[in-house]
Amino acid sequence: MRVRRCMMMPVSAHVAVAALLLAVACAPAQPRPSGGTAPSGGAPAASSGSAPAASGAQTGGSSPSGGPRRVTEVLGSEVISISPYGDSASPTYGMWMHVFEPLIAYNEQAGQNEPLLATSWSNPDPNTWEFKLREGVKFHDGSDFTADDVVHSYKRMRDDQTSAQRSTFKNVDAIQAVDRYTVRVHTKEPDAALIFRLNNRMITSKTVYDKYGSGEEADKHPIGTGPWVFKEFVPGQRVVLEKNPSYWGTERQATFDELVVRFMKEPQAAVTALMNGEVDLIPNVPPQLVDQVANSGRTHIASAPGTRLMFLGMNSAYKPWDNVKLRQAVNYAIDKEGIVKGILSGRAHVLKTPIGPGMYAYDPNLQPQYTYDPAKAKQLLAEAGYPNGLDVELQSPSGRYLKDKEIAEAIVNMLGQVGIRARLVTPEWGKIWPDIQAGRSPFYLLGRGAVEDPGEYLEQYFKTGITPRVNFSDAQVDADLEAAAREFDPPKRVALLHKAMSRIMDQAPMAFLFQYEDTYGVSNRLDFKARGDEYVYAWDMKLK
Repeated sequence: MRVRRCMMMPVSAHVAVAALLLAVACAPAQPRPSGGTAPSGGAPAASSGSAPAASGAQTGGSSPSGGPRRVTEVLGSEVISISPYGDSASPTYGMWMHVFEPLIAYNEQAGQNEPLLATSWSNPDPNTWEFKLREGVKFHDGSDFTADDVVHSYKRMRDDQTSAQRSTFKNVDAIQAVDRYTVRVHTKEPDAALIFRLNNRMITSKTVYDKYGSGEEADKHPIGTGPWVFKEFVPGQRVVLEKNPSYWGTERQATFDELVVRFMKEPQAAVTALMNGEVDLIPNVPPQLVDQVANSGRTHIASAPGTRLMFLGMNSAYKPWDNVKLRQAVNYAIDKEGIVKGILSGRAHVLKTPIGPGMYAYDPNLQPQYTYDPAKAKQLLAEAGYPNGLDVELQSPSGRYLKDKEIAEAIVNMLGQVGIRARLVTPEWGKIWPDIQAGRSPFYLLGRGAVEDPGEYLEQYFKTGITPRVNFSDAQVDADLEAAAREFDPPKRVALLHKAMSRIMDQAPMAFLFQYEDTYGVSNRLDFKARGDEYVYAWDMKLK
């Protein structure tokens, strides 16, 4: 198999704001020819060198006569690492889960976790999760999937300093293979929500890791158990996957031959590519272009209520964001309805609490809530010690989320009206996201995706010492989240989560903004069912 790759990268008011609508066209870069050869006996290696397009990858969704049946999609987030453990952006999880698989999978329609590489799970005691594994599953190189691979993968996610999933296993003190097809995970404290945190934690091959001697080298050979086989990764441009003819399952079987995943920063450029037939599926269709896509005769719209929570993060490790009254002032300064109606044309839903409708433990009546109140914001700003206002920097991605830069510009304007003079900066996603994860961004716009059970999300951002993303620490929140994690009785656990969220709202380490309506543009040659978690799966597609 011939593969090509450019380079390796190391291991995601009202009327006034409408004037901020912006459309910027951006043509994709054209690669240059050269290449490398795949190693024998498995998935191709990601090797150095400049790269041309994969066969047909730059000529759109149609396949050459007699060539493979191909679908080309645009991913909602650029892949910044070839390791499935090197990033935690929801679209990237969705892409890698074609190649690698978790033990369990979340069924959006049923609202529950279902077996995948595990056939069942149980709790022998409150601190233990036991998983029975599926027998007869093969990795792409023909080796057997066993408990050793699960133990290896979970330990790597927990212990590898480059892992973006370390917080998932913060409470895990032992992972063991009981036998060839049984794994036990032991937690320091009871952890009722752990099962939800494992439904996108992918299993990689211990054999491959041992063969190449390090995670960095092994990651150049992405060999999983999934229905698609890795073919090519060109950083900043595309990932190419091929159908796995020997896939063990039936429900996720590939119905076409090749999946090309492209990266485009600007939604307008993606819409243009879709309308020109260069790609088959795009995320984040700008609201002002929805009708154009829907009525073109060549394309249509598919949408679903999103599970991504958009917010402003205020990192308490940096002044002035250690001041709770300033954080509360920011909350009162933001006209969320104006953003949703004026910029997003109503294709989003205002967040009143840390989570939204359809998520476990959601209650729209939790208090205290923040309405748009500039006068209250000015009062709190003065009480915070800034009667003459202050200067801050707001970081925002540009092109990662639908109209993110326009939304950030509107927020800058709103903050300025109450005396918070914000300077907007828009680093590349490959810069801002690692900085946020490492606690290096004091004030930023971001989204947290794929929230089902809120336990992991709440701990990830608001429990002391879990991550430095906002460096929030509160003894009451810690106690409530710890109690919720130990509580396996649903009504009691919900009550504890409510208590924790109310305290978080009072202390305002974030300004909770809205949830998107996830809107995809789809070629009429393709049937596609949209999900709300930003995962785009090939088994949800069918070529006509």
